[in-house]
Amino acid sequence: MLKYFRFVILLLVMIMLNRHVTCNRSAEPVAQGQSMEYNDVSTNWLDEKDRIYRTILPCPAEDYRYVLLPLQGVDTFASVYLGDRLVGSTKNMFVRYRYNVKKLCDEKTKELRIQFRSTVVEAREPAKRHAMPILPTCPPSMYFGHPSYTCDCGPATPSMGIRKPVRLEYYNSALIRDLTVNICEHHKKWTVEVGVHIETGLFSKHLNGLLRFKIIGVPLVNKSEETLEVKEQTDANGELLVLHQLTVRQDSVERWWPNGFGKQMLYNLYVRWEGTEISEKLIRIGFRTVELVQDKKSDGLLSHFKVNNVAIFAKGSNWIPKRSYDANYVKFLMYAARDAHMNMLRVWSGELYESDHFYQMADELGILIWHDLMFACSMYQTDADFLRTVKDEVRQNVRRVQHHPSVAVWATNSKNEVALRQDWYKTKTNYTAYLHQYDELYKHTVLPTLKQNDPWRTVLHFSFFNGKQSMKEPYNAKNPQDPLYGDAHYYNYFLDGWNATQFRNGRFVSEYSFQSFSAFTSWPEARSYDHEELSQLINHGQYSPNGNLPITPTVEYLIYLSQLSQAMIVKNETEVYRLEHGTMGALHWQLNDVRIAPSWSSIEYGGTFKLLHVWLRDIYAPEHLIAFVNEHRMLEVVAVRDTLAPAHELWDVEMRIHRYGSFRPVDRYFETVRVAANSVALVTRWDVYRHLYKRGLRPADHLVLLYAYRNETSQSGHRQQVVSKRIAENFVLLGKLKNIRKDQRVRPTIAVTVVSSVCNEGNDRTSVSLEVSVSVPALFVYLHLTPEHRTLKQCQFSHNGFLQFQPIRTVQLTCVDPGCRNKIQSRDIAVRTVNELLVR
Repeated sequence: MLKYFRFVILLLVMIMLNRHVTCNRSAEPVAQGQSMEYNDVSTNWLDEKDRIYRTILPCPAEDYRYVLLPLQGVDTFASVYLGDRLVGSTKNMFVRYRYNVKKLCDEKTKELRIQFRSTVVEAREPAKRHAMPILPTCPPSMYFGHPSYTCDCGPATPSMGIRKPVRLEYYNSALIRDLTVNICEHHKKWTVEVGVHIETGLFSKHLNGLLRFKIIGVPLVNKSEETLEVKEQTDANGELLVLHQLTVRQDSVERWWPNGFGKQMLYNLYVRWEGTEISEKLIRIGFRTVELVQDKKSDGLLSHFKVNNVAIFAKGSNWIPKRSYDANYVKFLMYAARDAHMNMLRVWSGELYESDHFYQMADELGILIWHDLMFACSMYQTDADFLRTVKDEVRQNVRRVQHHPSVAVWATNSKNEVALRQDWYKTKTNYTAYLHQYDELYKHTVLPTLKQNDPWRTVLHFSFFNGKQSMKEPYNAKNPQDPLYGDAHYYNYFLDGWNATQFRNGRFVSEYSFQSFSAFTSWPEARSYDHEELSQLINHGQYSPNGNLPITPTVEYLIYLSQLSQAMIVKNETEVYRLEHGTMGALHWQLNDVRIAPSWSSIEYGGTFKLLHVWLRDIYAPEHLIAFVNEHRMLEVVAVRDTLAPAHELWDVEMRIHRYGSFRPVDRYFETVRVAANSVALVTRWDVYRHLYKRGLRPADHLVLLYAYRNETSQSGHRQQVVSKRIAENFVLLGKLKNIRKDQRVRPTIAVTVVSSVCNEGNDRTSVSLEVSVSVPALFVYLHLTPEHRTLKQCQFSHNGFLQFQPIRTVQLTCVDPGCRNKIQSRDIAVRTVNELLVR
């Protein structure tokens, strides 16, 4: 214990030291011996170097009309050679480029050479030629970054290379590139307007052929809709959009629902082109309606989503796309979101458009996507060439993603309007000129291009956005952060976040959170550290302009208490948003991380769950109790139900008052409440403080544990019996922990016993059943693996950071254990509690 305490004190001292760097990261010297964890600084010289990628492509001429080299995911400025011939250049990694290479294919293999130019160097000179600077010209010093290459949630790593496969395309007739859909419900029918995007090389050509349509397993109302004769001309770029409507009876399909509200039914839409040759495309679609409702309220506008005409509370997180693609890790994170009862993720606009696999997972798991386009936290140039490539980017990426039923809404950018309006980057002196650029880019380019390619969805002008109110201003809100309209982002690191009354309401809160440190065992991911090196690394990874100041004053066991504070603060804020104050969405920042560092994530880089993510399973549960002390010092208890059937349920709610030092409650209070489907219901407002004072008890020495039960009928042989099933639990503290009297500050003896441990060699997953025994009540029991088991990945406890007011509690631990090499024993589980600090 002593060595951990010394480590914390040393760490606190180190992270409070001031460090300053200039905009040029190379200005900060890197000490000899610093390893890969400082690569964003020690290797910054690579950012200004060019690169060449080479590969050999077989290039048979054969007798094809079209031989094309499509390139996508090319990051970013490059010249493309096939053999010795320059075939084209790239300048936008989000655009799919096509080059005609038919004349270069002569039965020989060819070297494909892509010569990349440094994005840092390439952008530097044109930026100087602009009449106004492209802002911000220099990020905050703690980012260690080049302009526009970093944010507070990730390191500055200007990238270069090829993200997607490279292959040649050969065909004679036409190629189906994309399928888009516009699915509408009316008169007990669904209409599916299919957009078939056809390509004929890079040149205009007259098409004469047949399109065949099929929704596999679903009969169409009119059999004639199965085919469409096409006699049309492609445009000068060899592109043609063919629209065709299919009609389906409502009772022929099942609806697609968000997670927790019903099934995620998906149907295969198959389209086949029959010309002189065949081209075919298969996508999965879902029959659902999504509406963003903005009804008038006495003090503003409501802002919530209706899915299949059911108002849903959007609960979830923000997703940071990863540049390095790992299908298994995407699957792990999406399942983690699903299992925490999330029904929405916001794809943040500071990285890249996600993989097809990501959207497929969202469809299958019922995770709605609030989708930002890739423009964030910056002012952008608006010369004609840039606007042309933006149109290509929006058109291509929207067409690729558009058919997924999970995509709920588009936003043209993140935070750029508020940055302009509130002078984040010192634009005030040239405000009118920057506003003109803003309108040119978003209002006149991105917005119409988006609507043209996806008439199925609502488009928000940016995240966050005042909705219809912004359109009246127009698209230039005086207060883009007005909590009474649209969505809002809310951060306040210096409130008492353990006091729920400190938080304000918003109509829809699409970002909010608090930082914490990664687990102790996560930091040595690259190599082992001594205490001084570890403290330097934590400080180096801190990109927030506030530094570590918001998360260090209240912690002694720094990492444990930072995670506990994060979990408690996000819990309180989220639960306030669930109350009936007009808020209908809470997406905390952020789900995943891109490195081991202090951050807002609920899941660490690599997959370890922080306390927050474990708690989210209860916070976002479809059946939940909320309890807090309101501004009138009344204990307010609310039942939350996010299920649609049955229409009403009766819940029995038990409130137990406990002394901190005793398993036995000093009092119990019961209420029965009728909870309607998809609603919140007030259970009670109880003057618990007066109740305790009347009994001569001191509230600060007590807390309240709450449990909700539902009576269910079960079959036992030939007899039916009514069983009371616990469906939710929660707690509320009646005072600050520091005010507990010394006689109530108890130190439990804790034992963790491994009851069973099984590793499945088929999927390398270890499942361990643990029993946690305590001699007296234990506060916020924190379980974690000792450093000896760093090879275990994606470890998660079924419960963690919990209040244990019973002698024994069972907890499940699951990890990925490559090769099933680890045998987890009781001594491998370390335990921390707040009790240890209270009795110190």
